[in-house]
This record gives sequence, structure tokens and C-alpha cells, in this order.
Amino acid sequence: MDDIFLFLQANWVSLAGAAIGILFLYLEYKANVWMWAASILMAAFYIYIFYRSSLFASMGIYIYFFLASVYGWVMWVTRNRNRDTGNEIISRTPSRYSSPIFAATIIIAIAIYFILVASGHNLQLITIGDALTTSLNIVALWMISRKWAEQWLLVIPANLLSAILLFAQNDALSGVLFAIYFVVSIFGYRKWVKMAA
Repeated sequence: MDDIFLFLQANWVSLAGAAIGILFLYLEYKANVWMWAASILMAAFYIYIFYRSSLFASMGIYIYFFLASVYGWVMWVTRNRNRDTGNEIISRTPSRYSSPIFAATIIIAIAIYFILVASGHNLQLITIGDALTTSLNIVALWMISRKWAEQWLLVIPANLLSAILLFAQNDALSGVLFAIYFVVSIFGYRKWVKMAA
């Protein structure tokens, strides 16, 4: 019993972040507007978790998530809602945005990489992974605010890579959470595509 108490005491931030993260993922999967409230709360926990794991770009993304979640919440409340049912209207990403999304992801990743190299102390592969997951999440969050199903195609690899990075940084609990996110994100993409149809 004492071991469980010590584990909970030592890992309460990660456990609370995991619980809120699962709630967020469930609400995102359901395309429920309350996912933004969960996102704001989750961001606060993950700012601390990634800071503790020395994944500074990922920490920065959660500062961005906090601010962007407020924006996303406003956008979801004011745009693309079915006036009869109040449900969200999910759509497919217009094809004209494919190249700009790809270019933005690469440019943001390169910029973050150079910032991390100048100010960080992680191994090269950790730094590259940190920059890439951050870039994928930045662009995906912008896409979520527009209710585009293809946002999941950026979230899926970002979650997988985040899990790998967290395991590499010895944060197994958060690594397991992001592995779960990875699996659920695949189902989320399929659901949003059906909703868009």
C-alpha cells in the first residue's frame, strides 16, 4: 500500500495529465466542443511534464496549445455548426491547402530545430524528433480549429514520435499515454472522415 502511495505521490502530475489527456482525446474523437476546455487544462500539465523531461520544443508546443485552444474554442463555437442539431460540421481539407500545410510543417520544424540546437543540450536525434513533433502539432492544431479531418494525419505520427521520445527520456508513464494516443488517433481519423462524408 505504501508503494502505491509513493508512486502516486511521485507521479501525480503525469497521472493527472494522462487522465485529462485521455478525456481530451475522447472529446476530440467525438468532435465535441468541450475538447478545448480539456486541452487548456492538459496544456498546463504537459508544459511541466515536458520541461521536466528536457523536451523544450514540446514544452513550447503546449504553451502554444494553451493559447491556440482558446482560439480553437472560439472558432468552434462561432463556425461550422449545424443550426438544427448544434453538432459540429467536420469537413475534408481543401486540396489547395496540401502543399502549404506540407511546406509549413517542414519550415516550422527546421526553425525549431535551429532554436533547439542553439539553446538545448539533447542528443541530435532527440532534438530532431522534438522539432518534428512540435511542428506537426502546431500545424495540426491550426487544422483542428478549421474542423478538417486530415488533422489526424499529422497527429498520428506526432503521437508515435512523442511516445518514442518520452521513452528515450525515461518518462515511461507519459510514453505509454502517447502510445495510447497514437492508437486512438488512427480511429479518430477514420471517425472524422466518416463524419465529413
